[in-house]
Amino acid sequence: MSGIFTPAISIPKLTCPTTGQARGFERVILGLAGIHARDAAETAAQLQYVVRAGIATPLQLRAGTRFTVNGFGFSIQTAPGISVDELARGGQFPNRQISVTTVQELRGAVVTVNFPTPGAGANHGTIIVPSPPPPRIFEKIASLFAQQPNPFPVP
Repeated sequence: MSGIFTPAISIPKLTCPTTGQARGFERVILGLAGIHARDAAETAAQLQYVVRAGIATPLQLRAGTRFTVNGFGFSIQTAPGISVDELARGGQFPNRQISVTTVQELRGAVVTVNFPTPGAGANHGTIIVPSPPPPRIFEKIASLFAQQPNPFPVP
């Protein structure tokens, strides 16, 4: 005998070898994982709108981007489950036009949408931009916005 003891480790299988189905607590864990995946899919299916005052051009976005307590970025109105009209109303924009996109669209632009953040409007958020901004990022972000008439312009 060499005096070295190697313990045997037994890892339980998640499925029954004869039926291929989960057993006991594994079934509960797999069931909860399925619920989580379904909830995540339903949440992803619900668009979260992002509204900005005026026409979001690359120049306008660059000019509006600054260091704030919210990070390096620019102001928007956004909130889960809130319509574009309600975001425009809450933003109290004097502009005749608004620019609209979604959080989901912005995810591909290397930016982060923070909400809520301190600032003007009922649903103030901030689009955080990398600092320093990569080349053409404002062009990329601007291309994701669609313009439409402001349904609630504030005089």
